[in-house]
Amino acid sequence: MSLLNRFFVRISVAAALAAALATFGCGGHSSPHPTPHPDGGAAGHGGADGGVTTRRDAAADQAVSTCGVGGATIDVGKSCSCDGECLSGHCVEGVCCSTACSLGCQTCSAPDAMGSCVMRPAGAAPRTGASCPVASPATCGLDGFCDGAGGCRKYLGNTCMHGTCSGDAVVGAFACDGTGQCKPGVTLMFCLPYTCDQYTGACYDECESAAMCQSGGACDFSDASCGQAQNGQPCTKDSGCTSGHCTDGVCCNSACNGACTSCNSPGRVGVCFPIADGKPDPRGICKDQGTSSCGHDGTCDGVGGCENYPRDTVCLAPSCTGNRLNTAGTCDGLGTCRPPGVLNCHPFLCDSGACTNTCKTNDDCDSPAVCQNGTCGPKPPGFACTADAECGSGHCVDGVCCDSACTGSCMYCALAASPGHCQMVAADNPDPRGLCKDSGPGACSTNGKCDGTGSCERYPTGTVCAAEKCDTGVYTAQSTCNATGQCVAPDSLPCAPYVCNDTQCFRTCTTNDQCKSPNSCDTVKNTCGPKGNGASCTSGDECASGFCAQGYCCNSACGGKCQSCGLTNSLGACTNVPAGTVDPTATCADQGATSCGTNAKCDGNGGCQRYAQGTTCAGSTCPAGSTTFTAGSTCDGAGSCLTPNPTPCFPYQCGTNVCKNSCTTDGDCASPAVCIGGSCGLKGNGQSCASGAECLSGFCAQGICCGTACNMPCQSCGLAASLGTCTNVANGSPDPQGTCHDMGNASCQT
Repeated sequence: MSLLNRFFVRISVAAALAAALATFGCGGHSSPHPTPHPDGGAAGHGGADGGVTTRRDAAADQAVSTCGVGGATIDVGKSCSCDGECLSGHCVEGVCCSTACSLGCQTCSAPDAMGSCVMRPAGAAPRTGASCPVASPATCGLDGFCDGAGGCRKYLGNTCMHGTCSGDAVVGAFACDGTGQCKPGVTLMFCLPYTCDQYTGACYDECESAAMCQSGGACDFSDASCGQAQNGQPCTKDSGCTSGHCTDGVCCNSACNGACTSCNSPGRVGVCFPIADGKPDPRGICKDQGTSSCGHDGTCDGVGGCENYPRDTVCLAPSCTGNRLNTAGTCDGLGTCRPPGVLNCHPFLCDSGACTNTCKTNDDCDSPAVCQNGTCGPKPPGFACTADAECGSGHCVDGVCCDSACTGSCMYCALAASPGHCQMVAADNPDPRGLCKDSGPGACSTNGKCDGTGSCERYPTGTVCAAEKCDTGVYTAQSTCNATGQCVAPDSLPCAPYVCNDTQCFRTCTTNDQCKSPNSCDTVKNTCGPKGNGASCTSGDECASGFCAQGYCCNSACGGKCQSCGLTNSLGACTNVPAGTVDPTATCADQGATSCGTNAKCDGNGGCQRYAQGTTCAGSTCPAGSTTFTAGSTCDGAGSCLTPNPTPCFPYQCGTNVCKNSCTTDGDCASPAVCIGGSCGLKGNGQSCASGAECLSGFCAQGICCGTACNMPCQSCGLAASLGTCTNVANGSPDPQGTCHDMGNASCQT
């Protein structure tokens, strides 16, 4: 049995056993507060489906409900027994969860995101075995594990239809492609240093005798090995490969153990290559941090890094402050949740995180507006509508009153953060009006998304638009889209001294037929002689140039940072790695976004790339008890972290790293401002004061905010009948200014 098939049989058995144990556990007694599994699952509960935890009464042997007595009291992220105990209304895997989180490959009990619904990492077990039932590897169906993007993973790379033996090679084998299809593999796959098992039509992956090794080979009984395998051939340990690297079940040209890379990608077996943009990270290093974080979404960015949640993803729900709507907070695409905007709901009311839109009585309107014909008046921008006549602006666009006609593709007036304002849709987001069509990667044209400038986005440079091929001894790698929307094929490379093997070149040989004449096969080294630049290699003595770099015969040693001989469009030529690509030499360290230094990727000029301008390097600050807000610091693209100038929060105090925007007490306001109707501001005329700084008018007279200075004799702003207005004091009343002195009867004066 081949290595890959043994591996998939093992995981099938393991998944089936896990499913059986999960079924057994559901029938037994569960603890009211289960312990989460390390992979984000939990033992015992399935609270997402509304189940009620019960306990056994030893005497009566009856199930008695203990859930929800006294109402919901438990916050998100805390242990629970059922939905009724949680303020959110969702008890999932034994913790109160922000959402129902009901999919089998989602979890609400991940150790680093407790209470938030995130995707289980690639290769993790689902919530129950029934969520991702294990299929036979021969069907290319589900393998019993999660794919990292919320779905069930399908078999990839394992043999689904065995071939037949041809000497030390397998002919006509089929393999699973990861999408459920069993597709033809390479026409001829060498088993070297092993031979082919005549009974199974697959390669041996260990030996018990020399008969299981390639012709002339010997079995090392100490480790059941026939010797070292070449890149792309199955392996179980590093020492079994000539390269010294066994990764993803095959011999690899490098260690290839970072995030979002694979050595077993279709068409690139044996070569470490980035996972495509938007695909789950097969190593599970890029974990889904949840939309509220705006951080990693669990998928790859196409250049060997983790993708963040895209710009304009909602990370903070809208809410009401008085009659003002705090619009939804949205992600900036760099990992930060931008603060919400503010929308005045007048002439309607703000209720449950939205402005009301209709009325039945005057009480449904914000005074002094009144209800007429079901509306409180012309609707301001941002209010739901069905016709232009409903809106004060005269424009009903995208279902809301809009500040302009807002026509065209990739423009939208109903974005969560700015309803009612015509905005460009952020790059990499679908066109909400559907005007941008997906023409397919083969056309290198529009991809159905927006480019951030109000136009349709094209498939990015480097998108594969045509498959690799090999004809008459000439190999052409995958064609890719260029910056002008053309599908460009890379330079073709001769297979010499080999010939074509289906869509690729032979990389080793067992007979002269696999070599290009006049070359012949060296059956000891299994090579056809010196290899030309661009051919795969493990050492320089295989190459005519004498140089083997990054697993390819190269025109130079190519040992500098951010240089490679393995780039698709320049195989065999030492070339600077494109900007944004992970450094294949691993000499560019990731110094972290907070440093604004190097990010482990290349700058396209043979140097290390720094974190891009605008990358967040320090969070915003607003010290408790102060009124000074400093926005988040960002990188300048040259290695420095720039902190913006602080701004005052007046009339509010600082909240948690942000200025408050509403108040419940005067303590929420910056002195001398006070809390008035949920908003901070200065006092109006007629309110008590200690100084003019507290008053909107600037005058404090007789301890009352006054319309004027009111400092003449026998005038006062504190008279009960005219508080806040400077008024002459009634005849015979004491002078509040103290300027009219009693001079005595004898004086006949004051």
